[in-house]
Amino acid sequence: MKKVTKSKIEFFFFKLFINVFKLLPYKFTRSFLANLFVFGASLFDIRNSIAKKQLKMVFPDKTDKEIKNIIKKMYYHMGLTTAESYFGNKEKLFETCEVQGWENLKDAVEMGKGVILATGHFGNWELAGKYIAAHFDLVVVGKRQRNRYFDDYTNALRLKDNVIVINKKNALRPILKMLGEGYIVSLLMDQNAGRNGVLTDFLGHEASTFVGAAKIAIKTGCPIALAYAIRKDDGKHLFVCEESISPEGFKNNLEDITKFTEIISKRIEKYIYQYPHLWFWVHKRWKGHKKARKI
Repeated sequence: MKKVTKSKIEFFFFKLFINVFKLLPYKFTRSFLANLFVFGASLFDIRNSIAKKQLKMVFPDKTDKEIKNIIKKMYYHMGLTTAESYFGNKEKLFETCEVQGWENLKDAVEMGKGVILATGHFGNWELAGKYIAAHFDLVVVGKRQRNRYFDDYTNALRLKDNVIVINKKNALRPILKMLGEGYIVSLLMDQNAGRNGVLTDFLGHEASTFVGAAKIAIKTGCPIALAYAIRKDDGKHLFVCEESISPEGFKNNLEDITKFTEIISKRIEKYIYQYPHLWFWVHKRWKGHKKARKI
Protein backbone atom coordinates (compact mmCIF):
# COMPACT_ATOMS: atom_id res chain seq x y z
CA MET A 1 0.00 0.00 0.00
CA LYS A 2 1.31 3.44 -0.94
CA LYS A 3 2.20 5.81 1.87
CA VAL A 4 -0.31 8.46 0.72
CA THR A 5 -3.13 5.90 0.52
CA LYS A 6 -2.29 4.54 3.96
CA SER A 7 -2.27 8.07 5.40
CA LYS A 8 -5.65 8.85 3.85
CA ILE A 9 -7.20 5.69 5.31
CA GLU A 10 -5.74 6.43 8.74
CA PHE A 11 -7.05 9.99 8.60
CA PHE A 12 -10.52 8.81 7.51
CA PHE A 13 -10.83 6.66 10.63
CA PHE A 14 -9.37 9.41 12.78
CA LYS A 15 -12.01 11.89 11.55
CA LEU A 16 -14.71 9.26 12.04
CA PHE A 17 -13.49 8.79 15.61
CA ILE A 18 -13.51 12.56 16.19
CA ASN A 19 -17.00 13.05 14.76
CA VAL A 20 -18.49 10.20 16.79
CA PHE A 21 -17.03 11.39 20.07
CA LYS A 22 -18.13 14.97 19.41
CA LEU A 23 -21.70 13.68 19.70
CA LEU A 24 -21.06 12.32 23.19
CA PRO A 25 -20.92 14.25 26.48
CA TYR A 26 -17.44 15.63 27.11
CA LYS A 27 -17.30 14.17 30.62
CA PHE A 28 -17.86 10.69 29.20
CA THR A 29 -15.33 11.19 26.39
CA ARG A 30 -12.69 12.40 28.83
CA SER A 31 -13.10 9.41 31.13
CA PHE A 32 -13.40 6.93 28.27
CA LEU A 33 -10.23 8.07 26.48
CA ALA A 34 -8.18 8.15 29.69
CA ASN A 35 -9.13 4.56 30.48
CA LEU A 36 -8.79 3.50 26.83
CA PHE A 37 -5.18 4.68 26.77
CA VAL A 38 -4.41 2.68 29.92
CA PHE A 39 -6.19 -0.44 28.63
CA GLY A 40 -4.70 -0.21 25.14
CA ALA A 41 -1.17 0.29 26.43
CA SER A 42 -1.54 -2.70 28.73
CA LEU A 43 -3.12 -4.93 26.07
CA PHE A 44 -0.69 -4.17 23.24
CA ASP A 45 2.41 -3.32 25.30
CA ILE A 46 2.75 0.01 23.49
CA ARG A 47 6.33 0.87 24.41
CA ASN A 48 5.71 -0.22 27.99
CA SER A 49 9.05 -2.02 28.03
CA ILE A 50 10.84 1.18 26.97
CA ALA A 51 9.10 3.23 29.65
CA LYS A 52 9.82 0.60 32.30
CA LYS A 53 13.51 0.35 31.34
CA GLN A 54 14.02 4.12 31.40
CA LEU A 55 12.15 4.59 34.66
CA LYS A 56 14.33 1.91 36.25
CA MET A 57 17.41 3.78 34.99
CA VAL A 58 16.31 7.04 36.57
CA PHE A 59 14.64 5.63 39.70
CA PRO A 60 16.60 2.46 40.57
CA ASP A 61 15.17 2.40 44.10
CA LYS A 62 11.55 2.21 43.01
CA THR A 63 9.82 -1.17 43.09
CA ASP A 64 8.27 -2.80 40.02
CA LYS A 65 4.85 -1.96 41.46
CA GLU A 66 5.77 1.73 41.77
CA ILE A 67 7.16 1.78 38.22
CA LYS A 68 4.01 0.11 36.90
CA ASN A 69 1.87 2.70 38.70
CA ILE A 70 3.82 5.59 37.15
CA ILE A 71 3.37 4.10 33.66
CA LYS A 72 -0.36 3.61 34.26
CA LYS A 73 -0.73 7.22 35.43
CA MET A 74 1.29 8.41 32.42
CA TYR A 75 -1.09 6.75 29.95
CA TYR A 76 -4.13 7.96 31.89
CA HIS A 77 -2.76 11.50 31.70
CA MET A 78 -2.11 11.09 27.95
CA GLY A 79 -5.72 10.08 27.46
CA LEU A 80 -6.95 13.12 29.40
CA THR A 81 -4.67 15.37 27.36
CA THR A 82 -6.02 13.91 24.11
CA ALA A 83 -9.60 14.52 25.24
CA GLU A 84 -8.80 18.09 26.29
CA SER A 85 -6.95 18.83 23.04
CA TYR A 86 -9.59 17.56 20.60
CA PHE A 87 -12.87 17.80 22.51
CA GLY A 88 -12.41 20.27 25.35
CA ASN A 89 -13.86 23.76 25.44
CA LYS A 90 -10.94 26.19 25.61
CA GLU A 91 -12.67 28.79 27.77
CA LYS A 92 -13.83 26.18 30.27
CA LEU A 93 -10.36 24.60 30.35
CA PHE A 94 -8.82 28.02 30.98
CA GLU A 95 -11.01 28.28 34.07
CA THR A 96 -9.20 25.22 35.46
CA CYS A 97 -5.78 26.86 34.97
CA GLU A 98 -3.68 28.54 37.62
CA VAL A 99 -0.46 30.38 36.73
CA GLN A 100 2.56 30.76 38.95
CA GLY A 101 5.27 33.27 37.99
CA TRP A 102 3.38 34.88 35.09
CA GLU A 103 5.34 38.08 35.72
CA ASN A 104 8.55 36.23 34.79
CA LEU A 105 7.28 35.55 31.28
CA LYS A 106 5.90 39.06 30.98
CA ASP A 107 9.26 40.57 32.03
CA ALA A 108 11.08 38.46 29.42
CA VAL A 109 8.71 39.62 26.66
CA GLU A 110 9.08 43.26 27.70
CA MET A 111 12.84 43.11 27.10
CA GLY A 112 11.90 43.51 23.44
CA LYS A 113 14.30 40.90 22.05
CA GLY A 114 11.84 38.08 21.54
CA VAL A 115 11.82 35.09 23.89
CA ILE A 116 12.86 31.46 23.57
CA LEU A 117 10.48 29.37 25.67
CA ALA A 118 12.21 26.13 26.63
CA THR A 119 9.98 23.32 27.83
CA GLY A 120 9.28 19.63 27.33
CA HIS A 121 6.63 17.00 26.71
CA PHE A 122 5.27 17.46 30.18
CA GLY A 123 1.72 17.84 31.45
CA ASN A 124 -0.75 19.25 28.95
CA TRP A 125 1.80 21.38 27.07
CA GLU A 126 -0.75 21.93 24.28
CA LEU A 127 -3.16 23.65 26.69
CA ALA A 128 -0.29 25.69 28.14
CA GLY A 129 0.55 26.87 24.62
CA LYS A 130 -3.03 27.96 23.99
CA TYR A 131 -3.07 29.83 27.30
CA ILE A 132 0.15 31.71 26.52
CA ALA A 133 -1.05 32.44 22.96
CA ALA A 134 -4.17 34.06 24.41
CA HIS A 135 -1.91 36.72 25.95
CA PHE A 136 1.25 36.89 23.81
CA ASP A 137 2.33 36.21 20.22
CA LEU A 138 3.47 32.57 20.23
CA VAL A 139 5.23 30.27 17.79
CA VAL A 140 5.91 26.59 18.46
CA VAL A 141 8.56 24.61 16.61
CA GLY A 142 7.69 20.99 15.97
CA LYS A 143 8.58 17.98 13.87
CA ARG A 144 6.14 17.23 11.06
CA GLN A 145 4.25 14.03 11.79
CA ARG A 146 4.36 11.01 9.50
CA ASN A 147 0.70 11.38 8.48
CA ARG A 148 0.55 14.80 6.84
CA TYR A 149 -3.27 14.92 6.95
CA PHE A 150 -3.31 14.39 10.70
CA ASP A 151 -0.48 16.91 11.05
CA ASP A 152 -2.36 19.54 9.01
CA TYR A 153 -5.56 18.94 10.98
CA THR A 154 -3.82 19.33 14.35
CA ASN A 155 -1.89 22.42 13.25
CA ALA A 156 -5.11 24.01 11.97
CA LEU A 157 -6.61 23.58 15.46
CA ARG A 158 -3.53 25.21 16.97
CA LEU A 159 -3.67 28.12 14.53
CA LYS A 160 -7.33 28.62 15.43
CA ASP A 161 -6.10 29.29 18.97
CA ASN A 162 -3.40 31.71 17.72
CA VAL A 163 -0.59 29.17 18.04
CA ILE A 164 1.64 29.42 14.94
CA VAL A 165 3.56 26.24 14.06
CA ILE A 166 6.97 26.19 12.39
CA ASN A 167 8.29 22.97 10.88
CA LYS A 168 11.43 21.94 12.73
CA LYS A 169 13.19 21.25 9.45
CA ASN A 170 14.90 24.45 8.22
CA ALA A 171 13.39 26.39 11.12
CA LEU A 172 16.30 28.74 11.91
CA ARG A 173 15.43 31.57 9.53
CA PRO A 174 11.71 31.70 10.52
CA ILE A 175 12.68 31.56 14.21
CA LEU A 176 15.05 34.52 13.88
CA LYS A 177 12.36 36.44 11.98
CA MET A 178 9.73 35.78 14.65
CA LEU A 179 12.11 36.70 17.48
CA GLY A 180 12.87 39.94 15.67
CA GLU A 181 9.14 40.67 15.67
CA GLY A 182 8.91 40.07 19.43
CA TYR A 183 7.34 36.61 19.40
CA ILE A 184 7.75 33.90 22.01
CA VAL A 185 9.24 30.87 20.25
CA SER A 186 8.62 27.59 22.06
CA LEU A 187 11.15 24.77 21.74
CA LEU A 188 10.71 21.28 23.20
CA MET A 189 14.11 20.25 24.56
CA ASP A 190 13.54 16.88 26.19
CA GLN A 191 13.97 14.49 23.25
CA ASN A 192 16.98 12.67 21.87
CA ALA A 193 19.01 14.88 19.52
CA GLY A 194 21.45 12.26 18.26
CA ARG A 195 24.31 13.73 16.24
CA ASN A 196 22.52 17.11 16.22
CA GLY A 197 22.96 17.55 19.96
CA VAL A 198 25.62 17.92 22.61
CA LEU A 199 26.40 15.53 25.41
CA THR A 200 24.71 16.52 28.67
CA ASP A 201 23.60 14.86 31.86
CA PHE A 202 19.85 14.33 31.88
CA LEU A 203 18.16 12.65 34.83
CA GLY A 204 21.49 11.17 35.89
CA HIS A 205 22.52 9.67 32.54
CA GLU A 206 24.39 10.84 29.45
CA ALA A 207 22.06 12.15 26.76
CA SER A 208 22.21 14.04 23.48
CA THR A 209 20.36 17.34 23.91
CA PHE A 210 19.26 19.85 21.26
CA VAL A 211 21.31 23.05 21.24
CA GLY A 212 18.90 25.31 19.34
CA ALA A 213 17.70 27.29 22.36
CA ALA A 214 21.23 28.03 23.60
CA LYS A 215 22.69 28.85 20.17
CA ILE A 216 19.85 31.16 19.15
CA ALA A 217 19.82 32.95 22.50
CA ILE A 218 23.58 33.53 22.32
CA LYS A 219 23.27 34.75 18.72
CA THR A 220 20.36 37.14 19.32
CA GLY A 221 20.73 38.06 22.99
CA CYS A 222 17.12 37.04 23.68
CA PRO A 223 16.26 35.60 27.11
CA ILE A 224 15.29 31.97 27.63
CA ALA A 225 12.08 31.53 29.58
CA LEU A 226 11.16 28.20 31.12
CA ALA A 227 7.57 27.07 31.60
CA TYR A 228 5.96 23.82 32.68
CA ALA A 229 2.43 22.44 32.63
CA ILE A 230 1.48 20.42 35.69
CA ARG A 231 -1.76 18.45 35.95
CA LYS A 232 -2.84 18.55 39.58
CA ASP A 233 -4.51 15.65 41.37
CA ASP A 234 -7.86 17.45 41.28
CA GLY A 235 -7.70 17.65 37.47
CA LYS A 236 -6.83 21.33 37.35
CA HIS A 237 -3.73 22.70 35.64
CA LEU A 238 -0.83 24.65 37.12
CA PHE A 239 1.40 26.53 34.69
CA VAL A 240 4.75 27.46 36.21
CA CYS A 241 6.82 30.22 34.60
CA GLU A 242 10.30 30.38 36.06
CA GLU A 243 12.66 33.34 36.00
CA SER A 244 14.24 33.63 32.57
CA ILE A 245 17.90 32.89 31.84
CA SER A 246 20.08 35.49 30.11
CA PRO A 247 22.63 34.38 27.49
CA GLU A 248 24.93 37.20 28.61
CA GLY A 249 28.45 35.92 29.25
CA PHE A 250 28.12 32.83 27.05
CA LYS A 251 30.15 32.66 23.84
CA ASN A 252 29.24 30.96 20.58
CA ASN A 253 31.54 27.97 21.01
CA LEU A 254 30.95 24.31 21.79
CA GLU A 255 31.96 24.56 25.44
CA ASP A 256 29.68 27.49 26.28
CA ILE A 257 26.79 26.16 24.20
CA THR A 258 27.05 22.83 26.03
CA LYS A 259 27.15 24.51 29.45
CA PHE A 260 24.17 26.72 28.59
CA THR A 261 22.21 23.76 27.20
CA GLU A 262 22.81 21.73 30.35
CA ILE A 263 21.66 24.61 32.56
CA ILE A 264 18.38 24.69 30.64
CA SER A 265 18.08 20.90 30.67
CA LYS A 266 18.62 20.74 34.45
CA ARG A 267 15.78 23.19 35.02
CA ILE A 268 13.44 20.91 33.02
CA GLU A 269 14.49 17.67 34.71
CA LYS A 270 13.67 19.07 38.15
CA TYR A 271 9.95 18.78 37.38
CA ILE A 272 10.30 15.30 35.91
CA TYR A 273 11.80 14.10 39.19
CA GLN A 274 8.91 15.69 41.06
CA TYR A 275 6.08 14.57 38.74
CA PRO A 276 7.38 11.52 36.83
CA HIS A 277 3.92 10.42 35.67
CA LEU A 278 3.51 13.64 33.66
CA TRP A 279 6.52 13.05 31.39
CA PHE A 280 6.72 11.16 28.10
CA TRP A 281 8.70 8.04 29.15
CA VAL A 282 7.94 6.12 25.95
CA HIS A 283 10.44 8.22 23.96
CA LYS A 284 13.97 6.73 23.71
CA ARG A 285 15.60 9.75 25.32
CA TRP A 286 19.07 8.30 25.89
CA LYS A 287 19.64 6.19 22.76
CA GLY A 288 21.73 8.76 20.87
CA HIS A 289 24.22 9.84 23.52
CA LYS A 290 27.15 8.18 21.75
CA LYS A 291 26.52 10.33 18.66
CA ALA A 292 26.40 13.63 20.57
CA ARG A 293 29.14 16.24 20.23
CA LYS A 294 31.44 16.39 23.22
CA ILE A 295 33.54 19.21 24.66
